[in-house]
Amino acid sequence: MSVSNQKGFTLLEILIAITILAFITLAVVNITENAVLTMERTTEINKNNLQIETAMSRFEWDFSQIYSPLYFSTAMNLQQASGTDMSGFGNPGETTPPVAAQPPATVNPQMQAYYETMLQRYQLNEHFSGVSKEGIPIPRFYSPEKNIFEFFTSSNRRKMQNLKQSHYAWVRYSLADNPNPNPDKEENPNVPKSLKNLMRYFTADDPYDDKRINPEDSRVKGAILLENVETLEFQFWNPNRKAWETSLRSVPNGENSIRGVKVSVAWYDSAGIKRTTERVFRTLWPMSVINDPAPTAAPTGGSTPGPGATTGGTTPSAGGGLTQ
Repeated sequence: MSVSNQKGFTLLEILIAITILAFITLAVVNITENAVLTMERTTEINKNNLQIETAMSRFEWDFSQIYSPLYFSTAMNLQQASGTDMSGFGNPGETTPPVAAQPPATVNPQMQAYYETMLQRYQLNEHFSGVSKEGIPIPRFYSPEKNIFEFFTSSNRRKMQNLKQSHYAWVRYSLADNPNPNPDKEENPNVPKSLKNLMRYFTADDPYDDKRINPEDSRVKGAILLENVETLEFQFWNPNRKAWETSLRSVPNGENSIRGVKVSVAWYDSAGIKRTTERVFRTLWPMSVINDPAPTAAPTGGSTPGPGATTGGTTPSAGGGLTQ
């Protein structure tokens, strides 16, 4: 008779195997949990970044195609047409709308009648201030407050063929209250309740309408570009002072031709963290070049500034202001 000599695992060996397996399982669970949390954080960060980048890209698309005939032409000048002295009318930097001046007496009757027609057409027009020498309407850009900017652009693209829309459109960027708040949305206690939405209002059905965009008009399309916005500010480049102006009226001929816009936004992301973004947008590149104004030392005593020096103020250098 043979006796079996086989042996099994002892209790101690089983306990050791269970302990090792438990540590391995715990490590796998921790790694998986960390990966999920990292993915969620990354997704949330990307979502927040995508919102502000989408808003800025939308503005860049509109502003890069801002339209005014004064970028390539001049305002209608009847003195030049009649062969008389121009007296500076319609020159760049002229802040008075061209139609505000009186036509010279030497203009022929046809030009006189045309002038009077244009004067009647645009003297009460909110969207246009006059016409260029080719007879093209000159849009009047609008920024009554630092958080409102309305301008004329050729960025519209019809979604369907033969749709009754123009490639030209008026767009308005401003802040507004949330029109349809979601009561089921969980509120973050770190986010103030008085915040607004960055809105883009758009109308291309009748771009030659003589009235400003009315956000309350049902025909005007409005889209939320960014939520939980605390402040929105537009600044406009003054080529004479080489500085940014918060008021469009401070820029020479700013209502008819803009060289650069700086957009500053402060908002709260989904985590309740306040974030700020500042972008500079230019038109007619490379006619307008970004430069940083660098301070220069003021002359002391009775010394005479050397070649290329300036007395007071700043001089442009490579970096962040606009020069022409």
